[in-house]
Amino acid sequence: MLNTDAPNSTFICGSQGSGKSYTLSCMLENLLLQNAETGRVQHPVSGVVFHYDLDCASSIAEVAHLCSKGIQVNVLVSQSNERALRQAYERIGERHGNLTVQPLLLRSADLSIERMNKLMALAEKEGPAPLYMEVVQRILRQMAIQGISEFDYKHFRKLLAAETLTRDQTGPMNLRFGLLESFMHPDDIPNPTLPKKKSPKNPPSTNLFNLTPSSLTILDLSDPFLDPSTVCILFDICLSLIKSHRPPTGLVLALDEAHKFLTKSSTAATNFTERLCTTIREQRHNATRVIIATQEPTLDPKILDLCSTSIVHRFTSPAWFDAIKGHLAGGALGGERGGCCGSMFSRIVELNVGESLVFCPGAFVRRDGEKLGGGVLKMRTRGRLGEDGGMSLLASSGFGGV
Repeated sequence: MLNTDAPNSTFICGSQGSGKSYTLSCMLENLLLQNAETGRVQHPVSGVVFHYDLDCASSIAEVAHLCSKGIQVNVLVSQSNERALRQAYERIGERHGNLTVQPLLLRSADLSIERMNKLMALAEKEGPAPLYMEVVQRILRQMAIQGISEFDYKHFRKLLAAETLTRDQTGPMNLRFGLLESFMHPDDIPNPTLPKKKSPKNPPSTNLFNLTPSSLTILDLSDPFLDPSTVCILFDICLSLIKSHRPPTGLVLALDEAHKFLTKSSTAATNFTERLCTTIREQRHNATRVIIATQEPTLDPKILDLCSTSIVHRFTSPAWFDAIKGHLAGGALGGERGGCCGSMFSRIVELNVGESLVFCPGAFVRRDGEKLGGGVLKMRTRGRLGEDGGMSLLASSGFGGV
């Protein structure tokens, strides 16, 4: 049984098809549903899932299938890939309902001097700063000195337009503004180059992250025009906005397929990792649960050290085991008090689909009240209550929907 009342953090890893995304979905069911089958949940929390995939057209977040159990799922996507993702997600929504898709559009009030500094730094790639950043930082510094309470994007653009910039500066800067303004509401863009879209019949809420208990918001930034560094900057900004709109009952943050954007080679990914680590450190004060699912356990070791629970599904790479064994209580001991690292790796390799080894020193797993401590618990994930959207497609199974 999963303790859904207390804030906690969980790290899940395993090779493709081992069951890690399935485990993530089951944990979200426990946290979002008031169902006797999943345990007693007096106050369901609100969920947010961060998702990014290089296969921008067809790969969607598996957790979207939670709408099949009545959970309201709200999907936020980039405008430039909205058509493809809307078609993919609405195939699920047409069967079950409870699913909406809308573009991620930031308002001027959602920005700040700190966030603008990150957005204008060209994804914060290593190397010298772009030539225009000296001018941008000077304007942002002046706005900070003036003590502006709420960032005004149109005023910022007006101040920038009054500066004399060379062609070498304006070219990269306009590319950056084009990307930034594709994630902004048309009403907050000065002289938009693209015509405004027709107002939808059901306009989205003015609060972008309308987080209510038992609801799930999916931030899916899969887009051919976005690289992992830019995605991490946008995720970083959205995370700070989400935490400021946290509902009183609590919040669960989940990263699905985190290895696809939390790379060690990107400064933006490092900054996003630091914000995640800060969120985990302050989880008791913010009523926040964090779940990170990744295929490759080669993320920043600080994440593994901070997470209170680690769930390891089957993998066969010795390098992956070397990456995690020094950060898991049972792994560091070589298994259940006295084993060796070789036997622990063998246990991981021999796991079946849906099985995992759980490392959680503070877990109570016995009736006598003894904690797991440095031991290891073998676990089989329960069956999902909702639709399973991650089933393997075999030649004998045909093509049965999404």
